[in-house]
Amino acid sequence: MKALSASGVEFVQHYAPLHYLPFIARSRSILSKPSLDAAGFKSTHLRSMSRGQDVARGFGSYAHMTLDRQPRILKAKLGAGFPHIALSVPVAAIEASPFSLCRFNVAMTRYLKRGKKRGVPESKTNGRYYLGHQIPIARTDADKMSMLAKHLPLGTMIEVLIHGDLKLPDDMTVLCYSDDDLGIARTVLTELRTPWRTELAAPPGEYPRSAIHGKSVDDFIAQAMQDPEWRGNGLEFDRLR
Repeated sequence: MKALSASGVEFVQHYAPLHYLPFIARSRSILSKPSLDAAGFKSTHLRSMSRGQDVARGFGSYAHMTLDRQPRILKAKLGAGFPHIALSVPVAAIEASPFSLCRFNVAMTRYLKRGKKRGVPESKTNGRYYLGHQIPIARTDADKMSMLAKHLPLGTMIEVLIHGDLKLPDDMTVLCYSDDDLGIARTVLTELRTPWRTELAAPPGEYPRSAIHGKSVDDFIAQAMQDPEWRGNGLEFDRLR
């Protein structure tokens, strides 16, 4: 059973800083942390607020997607002037790979099963605890359908956890939240001969694009496009305020 499409889901999102687009477009993949490590990316490439939590909580081997169309993290980053994009992936590409669902924010939730803490109870709508996981997930079709039936109508943030890496299809869309970002994305994709569509989307809140952060993004992308072996300089907006 294809639980997502059966529940009316058409697209699944991945949100990322705009300056990651050259790396994503070259690999045409969303990579799990082990694959990022193998590709030569250092820990500073990853979000400082979540990289340790994902691994410690048993979720390091997944490529993380979401059903949330306006996540709080996106609103916060754009609101601070940091250029970000959304990768909108057709559900067929998601359901072509093994995946699980989690109705909790993996990096931020405090409801963990570790030590003497019992965590949230297992159920058909919360999911089950699997080996090494401190948060329950829905892995079977029955649990996925139950979780989606309850939490999609409520607007609950649901993470879509790809087992390993997600190969991105040609028929996906890069959503940008300003004309400047749209122009940059189109240039990157054209130069890398990547067939993805680009669209201008309304931001989920205010987006006072910062000229300072925009210049950092421009410089980063220029270096990434010039040198395919370059793995970044640690530009990561969780460390900026």
